[in-house]
Amino acid sequence: MGFRGRTVAALMALTAVTACVATYAVLEFPRWNGIATGTAVWGNGQTQEGLRQSEIDKLNKAVSLIEKRYLLPADRNRLLDGALQGMVESLSDPYSIYKSADEADAYVDALQGAFTGIGAELRMEKGAVVVEAPIRGSPAERAGLQSRDVLLSINGESLYGLSLSEAIAKIRGPKGTKAKLKVQRAGRAEPLDLELVRDRIDPIAVGSEVGEDGIGHLFINQFTSETASQVAEELEAMKSQGLKALVIDVRNNPGGYLQSVVEVADQLLEKGKPIVQSEYRDGQRKVDVAEHGAKNGERYPLVVLINKGSASASEILAGALKQSAGAVLVGDTSYGKGTVQVHFNSELGDDSLIKLTVYKWLLPDGTWINEQGLKPDVPVAQPDYFLAWRLPRDRVLKLDSTGGDIGNLQTILSGVGYPTDRTDGYYSEKTKQAVERFQADESLPKTGEVDSATAQRLEEKLYSIIQDKTNDAQWQTALAEARKLLESSESP
Repeated sequence: MGFRGRTVAALMALTAVTACVATYAVLEFPRWNGIATGTAVWGNGQTQEGLRQSEIDKLNKAVSLIEKRYLLPADRNRLLDGALQGMVESLSDPYSIYKSADEADAYVDALQGAFTGIGAELRMEKGAVVVEAPIRGSPAERAGLQSRDVLLSINGESLYGLSLSEAIAKIRGPKGTKAKLKVQRAGRAEPLDLELVRDRIDPIAVGSEVGEDGIGHLFINQFTSETASQVAEELEAMKSQGLKALVIDVRNNPGGYLQSVVEVADQLLEKGKPIVQSEYRDGQRKVDVAEHGAKNGERYPLVVLINKGSASASEILAGALKQSAGAVLVGDTSYGKGTVQVHFNSELGDDSLIKLTVYKWLLPDGTWINEQGLKPDVPVAQPDYFLAWRLPRDRVLKLDSTGGDIGNLQTILSGVGYPTDRTDGYYSEKTKQAVERFQADESLPKTGEVDSATAQRLEEKLYSIIQDKTNDAQWQTALAEARKLLESSESP
């Protein structure tokens, strides 16, 4: 059975290639040590609301010096935006950002609805554009982009040192246009060259299916304002199909609204069970629990699929289900983001926007997984060909060629059923013969060389194989674990 699912009309959480992965909260702030929000605690123990007069004077003097002595005319609005940008950047927090009034509208618009681009969640880290996760079915996923890849350039233009919005503006573009990326991947000495074709990105946030054995597969791609209601609908549909055990798939889910994930967990846990703890800067904690809980007889054996692209809100769900419902975690260690952000879009008095990290989130037992991630109970690596990337289109790969692209080709050939004698990046005679066999079977010119047409057909075959769940080692393991749990729950 194929997935049930829906396309979200307005994606109100982080959407592809728009912003850094995050868990967002809409909340009223407590008072920290008797000090209301916006009040700073200085090193001498005194409190100060906003800037001191001496600090205001210093900023005014700096503006005056620039206006009077700088060689070229200065734009006052840009000076102010630069000062605010610098304040936020001085926090050394990749999840806190400032957007000027000119940028804020585009930033908010980018958080909603479908768009055209490559389909990858991005964030900034020390001036570099870092991939959080590719979106399911997107050009980024098909090209082999992975979590934590660093994007060095787009169509020959360096991305280093740009703001996130500036980088996104260069990466996005009309449907059908090419985006040539230079990508640095951990463990590889040389950057990868990937050529993607931009497409409309309209991701399905939630979908499900139920097998004949009663084991359901619920995937959640992100936590939007609509995710909880969609999960409720999918659960009802699965129950009508005889749901007995459930595998929840949050692989490459970069996060979203905190309230959304709390409402999703509430549907799966026993009433009163803890979901997540929030720790404020003074150490005070708030615990969210399942207020309604799953209905009697509707709590199922649970398995959660995670990988290194599972971050923030998806880690909250996985951790809550593990610790409060005994779920088994399968896959790779998750991303490891344990903070929550809030957008402030009216506090600055104009149309500019500031997003700040406001507190930590902790697992039900109080563990903070930031920069550590959740470790799976059953670690499972995907086959090597799941990590393959897009073949080059600007040159032909042929006999006696060497390099990373050749090694990638050999991995792809093995994945589509045409193994070679080596995978070390040397285009051997056996590699040529494997290419010839593939070309013959696909009615392509039998050249033994990988040109654009052969590369395209290889990638199409590989993508089809990767989408086949029988080849998904993590899913197959999760399915086996769900069967074990089901058998155990049905034993007298």
